[in-house]
Amino acid sequence: MSKRRLIASILLFVFCFAPVANAAVYEGQRVRIVIGSTAVSGDSYMVADIVNRYLQKYLQCNSKVDPIGANEAFATIRTATPDGMTFMIFHDMTYLGVLFGSYGEEYDLENMVIGPRVGQNPGSCFAGKTNAPYKDMKEMAEWLKADPNRTVRLSVELGSVSNLAFVIYYVWLKDTYGEDVANQLRFVLGGSTDTKLQQLWDNNADVIFGDYSSFLQYTKEGVDEQLALRYVGIMDRIPGRDDVPVYGDMGITMEGKPLYFSKDFLIYLPKGTPDNVVAELDEAVAKMQADPQFQEDMAKMTYAGNTLSSKEAKEFIYAKRDAIKNVLSAAPNIEDLE
Repeated sequence: MSKRRLIASILLFVFCFAPVANAAVYEGQRVRIVIGSTAVSGDSYMVADIVNRYLQKYLQCNSKVDPIGANEAFATIRTATPDGMTFMIFHDMTYLGVLFGSYGEEYDLENMVIGPRVGQNPGSCFAGKTNAPYKDMKEMAEWLKADPNRTVRLSVELGSVSNLAFVIYYVWLKDTYGEDVANQLRFVLGGSTDTKLQQLWDNNADVIFGDYSSFLQYTKEGVDEQLALRYVGIMDRIPGRDDVPVYGDMGITMEGKPLYFSKDFLIYLPKGTPDNVVAELDEAVAKMQADPQFQEDMAKMTYAGNTLSSKEAKEFIYAKRDAIKNVLSAAPNIEDLE
């Protein structure tokens, strides 16, 4: 056999039988990222928007964040084609909505594919007026205990992280000060951050739930007295802010341990999404985590660029959900406190 024919035979064998590298799933594709919020000013959109910019870079795709709200986002992930071109970035309401009964069991975590964690927000918090007779939620408890005729109205959203924050505080009050004091809390149904702020300013609520960064402008010096806010309870520690009251630092506990709770933002995909799609997301998120500019962008918003692989994220979020499920078994029907 001539040298030329030998080379041709080798090339033919390589072309026909050698393994071919898998083409990238996302490169050049149009991708829809839904979130469980309709607002573009809250942490759900802000986190997703930051993450999206880096996913575009490392997946080399054309992706867009679509703020369609929780109902639509959950329904979309349940019915979308499992090819990775549609996925959700959302926080703990993903499983809390089911635990609180706001959404059916068809939306359980088990009916989604868990992707990587893309970040955290430690700034979920309660805030009240600066002229309130208590500076934080520990003082609030003492203030309620001192007079059984006093009440505090907390504005929260059903099935959300704010619902959880209310329940944890109620259970801690009951365990620490007795059920009578806990029952002096009143539940007020809230909506968007703007709606809850208006409830506070119109004196239809005493304390409202939101995000540290969303309230920050109203806590600074020089704000009109009618609009000024004070943080009364933040669910986790925020780097550089040792002067604000944090649940765990005030002695507020969950299952006997000081509570420090950050919102965890994960990628959720339709059931049946192939492993190679998730693997490509894992690789992109790992590169994002290592990018100093990503960490800086998250920190500017007081978010944390703490990521987890899809395997780690699944184990983490299942364990978190199960721990909270135990707490809710001791919780009241929040609507009984209206």
